[in-house]
Amino acid sequence: MRVAVIDCGTNTFNLLIADFQGKEYEIIHSSKVAVKIGKGGINNCQILPDAMDRAMKALIHHRMTINEFGADKILVFATSAVRSADNGDEFVERARAEADLDVTIISGEREAELIYEGVKHSGSLTEETCLIMDIGGGSCEFIICNQEKAFDRFSFEIGVSRLIDKFNPSNPMTETEAVSIRTYLDEILASLFEKTAKYSPQYLVGSSGTFDTFTDLLLAQGHVGKKPNEFSYTVNDFNQIHDKILMSTLEERLVIPGMAAFRAEMITASVIAVKSITDHYKFLQIKSSAFSLKEGMLFALRDGKI
Repeated sequence: MRVAVIDCGTNTFNLLIADFQGKEYEIIHSSKVAVKIGKGGINNCQILPDAMDRAMKALIHHRMTINEFGADKILVFATSAVRSADNGDEFVERARAEADLDVTIISGEREAELIYEGVKHSGSLTEETCLIMDIGGGSCEFIICNQEKAFDRFSFEIGVSRLIDKFNPSNPMTETEAVSIRTYLDEILASLFEKTAKYSPQYLVGSSGTFDTFTDLLLAQGHVGKKPNEFSYTVNDFNQIHDKILMSTLEERLVIPGMAAFRAEMITASVIAVKSITDHYKFLQIKSSAFSLKEGMLFALRDGKI
């Protein structure tokens, strides 16, 4: 069976196509299109007209790719920006009319469940309890888990698009602005910190684009130790990335080796969010999982969970 999955995220629309033979699989295509569907309207519960048009162009592009490869089944999921938008139904209707794609809008809890399914198959988890963090444009998901089980799942509407839209930081971000974002995040995440205290997670696993960027930055600096679907580094390594990014202008970030251009604008909010987590839990190690939501969709379908 050949399966195509489109993950309609707030910043990027990701496409994954894979062949399944029983439990065995082979990923034959992976691509993404930067959309920034939440730009300008996410905190007002709106997908603005230009963002809606960008989204449809991306879906049509992915649909053409699927047509080239063929697929026995197509799964299309939309997350935070669409589920919180008052005109989310328009997005679904236009996707069906213009790209011949049926979109399912999923809850934050379901998003976290699927992220766990993806990360579990990346090799990033062990018998030790850890915290998975997935930073999206619209929301952040957290899963307390080990390789056998997810103990608890959380979703907060504090994605980087929302943070940038809310605080509209300077270029470069000032120290006062960074402190304001950090204080806001610590207030929102107080319930996460309280509810996860009993688990004592030992390390952080990051999934999705922000952590992919950390991997690319470290590899560009000559770091080693990358496994097929996982990359491990220390919190000290991350802290150096954090400091460099927060002190930089957008123009300076765009030329940092390993930096994806479409990540450069919002990665300041990402590093603040990650540091809020690493500081609170006093983590020493971070693992970046190459598998996240879209892979989780594939494995959930294979295992009869969709």
